[in-house]
Amino acid sequence: MPNLLEITGDDIAQLADADLRTLIGKLCEADYRKAGLSTRGITWGGHQDAADGGLDVVVRDKTPPPQNSFVPRNVTGFQVKKTDMIKSKILNEMKPKGTMRESIKNLIRENGAYIIVSSGASTANNKLKDRIYAMRKEVSTENNHQNLYLDFFDRGRVATWLRSHPSLILWVLNKIGRQLKGWYPYSNWANPKAGIDEEYLLDDRLRLHDGTSRHKDKGLTVQDGIQKLRSALSVPGACVRLAGLSGVGKTRLAQAMFDARVEGQALNHDQACYTDIAFSPEPDPKAFAEQLIAGRTRAILIVDNCPPDLHHLLTKACSVKQSTASLLTIEYDVRDDIPEETSVFRLEPASEDLIEKLVRKRFTHISQVDARTIADFSGGNARMAIALANTVSQGESLSGIRDENLFERLFQQRHGSDKDILMSAMACSLVYSFEGTDVGMQIKYF
Repeated sequence: MPNLLEITGDDIAQLADADLRTLIGKLCEADYRKAGLSTRGITWGGHQDAADGGLDVVVRDKTPPPQNSFVPRNVTGFQVKKTDMIKSKILNEMKPKGTMRESIKNLIRENGAYIIVSSGASTANNKLKDRIYAMRKEVSTENNHQNLYLDFFDRGRVATWLRSHPSLILWVLNKIGRQLKGWYPYSNWANPKAGIDEEYLLDDRLRLHDGTSRHKDKGLTVQDGIQKLRSALSVPGACVRLAGLSGVGKTRLAQAMFDARVEGQALNHDQACYTDIAFSPEPDPKAFAEQLIAGRTRAILIVDNCPPDLHHLLTKACSVKQSTASLLTIEYDVRDDIPEETSVFRLEPASEDLIEKLVRKRFTHISQVDARTIADFSGGNARMAIALANTVSQGESLSGIRDENLFERLFQQRHGSDKDILMSAMACSLVYSFEGTDVGMQIKYF
């Protein structure tokens, strides 16, 4: 089987300047996050407290870096360049106009490390030694220069570093146009346009149930449920099934497990690998999981709209002895024949208060009264509420509108009416779910 997550120095060389700097920052964070350490002391371009003075990425922490990390010291500065940093360029970089950069002098005083990263360089052992020697020569006239740790990373060493973090491999492959079809690193999977900074809105209502029976337990708040899910998926080999009607927020909840802003110990989002079966992912999830496990790569797989038969196959693949992958599958319903290795959670619709808050946050032109009307009509279904809110124009009011008019607006949205489709939808709404077979293809409605 070919290595589906293979990454090479040539791939690193294709990254644009800004993406290369971001990658080094993300890799530093990933090393710290993997060891359970705070990433607060890691900054790079684009951050509020971004490094300057010739350093593109800075690590400054009171504790030593994790063992086996590519960050050598608790104070480390990275200078990141896309060009091939030959000796003459190293001189110009460290001593512009013949004067040592103040940022490097500070690293000497702090017993830190200075690393040049060059994606344009592909150095054999002797050339690597020559470049590190050139760096040492430039600092040799500084007091206490021997306190400074120096190193040079070519594109091959960056690729080696990257192989420890599968989600970042997906990130790089997407950036260079070599993405795996339908597979994504940590991001806002439910609402990509909003980005990962979108706040996850919590609901005090008991919405998450642990078990397959609809009346087996009294339920958990979403925040408590997220903690149980995090605890389960933090163990390699764990398999979890998340069920709930379409539109109640299952995918958004899955993303929240990796969000450090949600109270508790967040899952490591550098280990997240997401797909939706509707995307027809390539490779298929089973092959992807087996590749990760064969490569001893720690990962958390999230497979959305995952049918029961695929869940069975993935459970067998991920629950093997010494597995390195955890599994979360998402579907609208749960059957009674789920594997014993699976923990099952069921998500109920949100409260009207939460839906109102969501509508007001995403659609600032909608009044509080209209947001409440939409929330009441949606019955706790966020997808339905958002679809209906999308039909409300600037300055328009829903005041006095009847439920049947809201339904027609929701069903038609911005398209014309179609009585045949409307009658079909009304028939489908009479049952919770059903399935049928047509030309060998299974079709499910919910």
